[in-house]
Amino acid sequence: TFVGGKKSILLDVYRQSGSNTVAVANSIKAKAEKLQKDLDALPGHPKLTLVRDASWWIGVNVQDVKESIFFGIILTIIVVYFFLASGRSTFITGMALPNSLLGAFILMALAGFSVNIVTMLALSLSVGLLIDDAIVVRENIFRHIEMGKDPITAAREGTAEVQLAVVATTLSVMAVFGPVAFMSGMIGQFMRQFGLTIIFAMAISLFDALTMAPMLSAYFAGASHGPNPNTIWGKTVGRLVVWFSKFQDWLERRYEGILKFTLRHPMMVLFFSFLTFLGLMATVVGIPKGFFPEQDQGEFSVTLDMAPGTNIDTMAGVAQKVDEVIRAEKYTQVSALTVGGRNGEPNKASFYIHMIPYSDRPGVTTGKFKEILRGKLVPFAEANPLVKEFDAIGAGSNRQFMLNILGYDQEKLELVAKQIFDIAKENKKLKGPDTTYRPGQPEFQLKLVPELAQTYGINSRTYGTELRAQVEGVVAAKFRKTGKEYDVRVRLQDDQRNLRENFSQVYVPNVNNRMVRLSDVAKGEVATGPSAISRQDRARFIQINADLAAGAGLGDAMAEMNKAIAEKVQLPEGVRLVYVGSSEDFQDFGRSITLAIAAAILIIFLVLSSLYESFVTPFTIMLALPLAFCGAFGALYVTG
Repeated sequence: TFVGGKKSILLDVYRQSGSNTVAVANSIKAKAEKLQKDLDALPGHPKLTLVRDASWWIGVNVQDVKESIFFGIILTIIVVYFFLASGRSTFITGMALPNSLLGAFILMALAGFSVNIVTMLALSLSVGLLIDDAIVVRENIFRHIEMGKDPITAAREGTAEVQLAVVATTLSVMAVFGPVAFMSGMIGQFMRQFGLTIIFAMAISLFDALTMAPMLSAYFAGASHGPNPNTIWGKTVGRLVVWFSKFQDWLERRYEGILKFTLRHPMMVLFFSFLTFLGLMATVVGIPKGFFPEQDQGEFSVTLDMAPGTNIDTMAGVAQKVDEVIRAEKYTQVSALTVGGRNGEPNKASFYIHMIPYSDRPGVTTGKFKEILRGKLVPFAEANPLVKEFDAIGAGSNRQFMLNILGYDQEKLELVAKQIFDIAKENKKLKGPDTTYRPGQPEFQLKLVPELAQTYGINSRTYGTELRAQVEGVVAAKFRKTGKEYDVRVRLQDDQRNLRENFSQVYVPNVNNRMVRLSDVAKGEVATGPSAISRQDRARFIQINADLAAGAGLGDAMAEMNKAIAEKVQLPEGVRLVYVGSSEDFQDFGRSITLAIAAAILIIFLVLSSLYESFVTPFTIMLALPLAFCGAFGALYVTG
């Protein structure tokens, strides 16, 4: 192992299930500081270096979400204030935010949820939704006050008047996130806390709108819906409020004119709406489809894989040259090299690369730097360098495109894997395709001739055990001396153990313990077998994996590969293809989200039908859905 080009020892620390990653990392850092003092007393003064800190990017992401929530709350309060143009109205309406958020935390605690990126994102999204119910109730109460009613009567009658609409709005939102919370698969584990957290916040928001907002309006709202121009507040911020109110009145007049036009020309509006829907939905073809957007976490890995039989010294020499190239890049902050594979393979090496902070590399994303390195590592083609995502949990391959070829016949698997691998190399949406199949070192294989073995009375178990004893040896006895025991291992002499050279001189016993020449019953041949055999569902598999090219979508890459495989590869009997990893999750997510959207639309329709006691009214309301969908896809297409 080398860190920054210096010989090192890497210590990986994994938290226990249920432990707090940030707390564990902070504890390790504190212990490391104490340990460094002891190391300073040793010759050479070895130093502890933090190569990778998972808590750092977790903390940064959580902090970003916290800042987003805080900014969202402040912005929402400001916007609500100017729309309502009343200090007390803003306070009453704005109380929905702390009430709903704090109430959501209580329900989250009861459900056993933690404060994490998923739940924080849910709260950030719900900030804009939480204020809606209170605004509707508060505005209708003020309308009744303007009609001459006292605040208490206005609060009671105004709330009752819009109660159905408020309940319908909230239940519709909850109906959307309810199915999302119960999606299946790995993505369902993430979306469960996301969906339920929003439901918790919305439930508290509805309770607040029907209780706290009317009560505060009844006793603290007053009769004014604007700032007093004779106060300091009215002469400063109040003037801005008045200007905003006039701007809002102008918008209302413009909207009124548009509304009159649409009512006079309904067929024209429907026709152009339908054309807009078709035009924007057509953009779906050009939108990349993936499981996650491209990440820029400032870390990735590089792997080297030389020919079988390469010794560790040769591998270390090549890897250190690659390390020099990596460390020479100005965007590299830490380069940690490990020579040797997880299972002790001397012909493999891997790098962990941490980039400098994003503020010091404007415009250079992780993906761009990976592309730069791919070009710089072309001269080391004999080492098969692969630049890919960092595998934080050590589970093996961590690439976006992963296709397993399953079967029971190794020769058929190798044939199909080669064909699909060639197709993957031609696919421009895939970067750095690789296969898990590696030929092993040359070996001398012995195969019994069934007819001859039966004639001479040789069975595979007996001759296999005998050959193992001759080559590897067998412990035949114990030698004891002065209270100590030593194994006595019996085997052939060193110059006799090469079965390939001495094939005609090797004898094995038959069922009657008579010695039979091995060459009379078996054939020997030099062959190369797989260096490792991987299994899935009790079948052997070879995996084809790759990263995605910049701007390419996982769904598009999978679709192209499926089409090319169907056209060019004839799968033998017993061989099948299975996507795994992110590719499998993408397929599961597509099915789950389709069911979730369908369930959400059905539940919304049922909720609205029960509230309005009509099957027609919900259709008129839900006509907003197609335009909302096409608008979202159009925005995705424009922004890339």
